[in-house]
Amino acid sequence: MPKVQSKDRLLSPKFYLGTVPFVDDMDKFKQGLELIFESFRDNREMRLSTFASDSMIVWNRNLSFLRDPFFRGLVDNKEASIKERGIIWRTYLLEYFADAASAVPGDFLEVGCYSGYTASVLTQRIDFSGLEKQYLLFDLFEWKEGDTHIELEAHALSDLFELVQKKFDNNPAVSVIRGRVPEILADTLPETIAFAHIDLNHAVAEASALELIYPRLSPGGVIMLDDYGWWRLSDQKIAVDAVLEGLAARIAELPTGQGLLIKKAT
Repeated sequence: MPKVQSKDRLLSPKFYLGTVPFVDDMDKFKQGLELIFESFRDNREMRLSTFASDSMIVWNRNLSFLRDPFFRGLVDNKEASIKERGIIWRTYLLEYFADAASAVPGDFLEVGCYSGYTASVLTQRIDFSGLEKQYLLFDLFEWKEGDTHIELEAHALSDLFELVQKKFDNNPAVSVIRGRVPEILADTLPETIAFAHIDLNHAVAEASALELIYPRLSPGGVIMLDDYGWWRLSDQKIAVDAVLEGLAARIAELPTGQGLLIKKAT
């Protein structure tokens, strides 16, 4: 066993309890969490280093994003939805890899931007105009009876498209484009792409989008797939893995449920 550092040399622990998808009985969930805490050797300190949100329960973590004033502000922002605050670890990773891709030639894509939340976070951290990059946001902005993509809460808004446009009125680098993916991508994709965030909740659409985007992705460019690691959406993993067969590319499944693809230099 490795020797444990003296506690006075350690960071103060951070704790976060956020959204818990697929849980119907929150009281039982909290009881279960308490039983986990009781099993810890250092009960008090270890429980305070726990993150329980977004279908994850992890402990003994530094939770660096809760120590960063920007991300702490996102967690504390009461104007954001509970779900938006609950996916803070996903948002943190998305911003990190988007920032890394900002030095790569090409533009940025949000394929399935929904309410524009993640795009609004990235535009706060990355100066797209200063980088002379475009940030293109694609979505259908609606759900109708018979549609095969997942119906989400904001789809009930008849003016969702206009509301997302308004979020980026003052950012000339951002274009919000309405249409069905992959059809809308055929005539609108930039020639060179540095970063793409794909979150369509639809296996066929995600695979088709990846098929169009990957050939234009610069070496060192990044694609983040929001749902790649979620078992309940594993048809998406099957579909996008099939697109990459035969290519020198593979996707890393992250503990957050995201999939990370970095294009190798040729």
